[in-house]
Amino acid sequence: MKNKHPQLLPLTVYGLVFFLGIEAGGFQLVLLNVASDFAAGAAVMGLLVSVQFSAITIAPLCFGWLSDRVGKKRVLLFFMPVFTGGCFLAACSNSPGFFISGVFLLGIGYSVCECVGTSALSDSFPGSEKKYLNIMQCAFSLGAVISPQLFSRLIFTGVFTWRLVFLVSGCGYVLLYPFMLTAECRRPVLPGGSPKKPAVMRLFGSRFFIALLVSMLAYVAMETGAAYFADSLFVWEYDNAKLGAYAISSYWLAMAVSRFLFAWIKMRPRIQILLGFASSGLLFIMLLLFKNQWVQLGIFAALGAMMGSVWPMIVGIGTSTYREMSGTVASILMAAGGFGGALIPVLIGSMAEHAELYHGFGLLAVIAMTGYGFMKFLGKP
Repeated sequence: MKNKHPQLLPLTVYGLVFFLGIEAGGFQLVLLNVASDFAAGAAVMGLLVSVQFSAITIAPLCFGWLSDRVGKKRVLLFFMPVFTGGCFLAACSNSPGFFISGVFLLGIGYSVCECVGTSALSDSFPGSEKKYLNIMQCAFSLGAVISPQLFSRLIFTGVFTWRLVFLVSGCGYVLLYPFMLTAECRRPVLPGGSPKKPAVMRLFGSRFFIALLVSMLAYVAMETGAAYFADSLFVWEYDNAKLGAYAISSYWLAMAVSRFLFAWIKMRPRIQILLGFASSGLLFIMLLLFKNQWVQLGIFAALGAMMGSVWPMIVGIGTSTYREMSGTVASILMAAGGFGGALIPVLIGSMAEHAELYHGFGLLAVIAMTGYGFMKFLGKP
């Protein structure tokens, strides 16, 4: 039967990732408040961040393949309440243990919904992955931009607490659930008729897939390093926390605009990825060379703009190339990104403690050029 509402699925998935952006940006904002409420030190604060990234690394590997077997819609309908339950558990927690459990649970729902939502769009709109995945990630970036501005005004009035971040995020998924129930997720259309039996190990024998894997790890490491240490740079180097907040906002806003524009620009996805890595590597080097707070503010905005389309293009190429196991491919790529996101804050934090923060940005430049090299020389299907 013909789908009467062909845009219901993408609009619903855009809503899902928008609320993921709300949760991500809000969590960064209230992390210190959470630690203060539970009388937790810096080590526990770091653990709270690592817990969500750990779930993002583990969950897609455990459940992403399931969507290829039982269908994307069924998996989304199951894990949307998992995300909501984790948000409500975190919001209602009265101890660090319960809060960590909630964050881990919402991290599972977070990663599976983003992973499976991505592959569902790729399956349902073959040939248009570039447009839909860029707009999808634009929605995430907008959530991450809006969230700190919204909750800083609501929470710091004293009327609300940090728990509001998780309540709003969880309620967003409750509101979207009826739309997912009625949305249509199409099965992938495979060339040559009936699908071949998926062979996961075949992926790891492919130089092209290894290039995608390394590129995703490199990209999320760059994104996490830039987002988490922008504020630290302006506070530690210039004692200017206000400008640090502007750096984070400009980074995410530029990324949202970039993803929207690249959804419509006619450029081959591989070229977009190479452009993103090469320009980001140069911009990280510029952070080392131009030690002026206003110049560096502009560099963070430029980083957001140039990195914007890399994530959706890596996933788009992967899911369209291996369409018979798009959920599996998206889950493996998501796990690689989660590992990069979990590892890089530890490395940069160690460099900042034993040397200086600028060495961490030098590491990000090396990572960017590594991603460029793998995609340049191995990234052809």
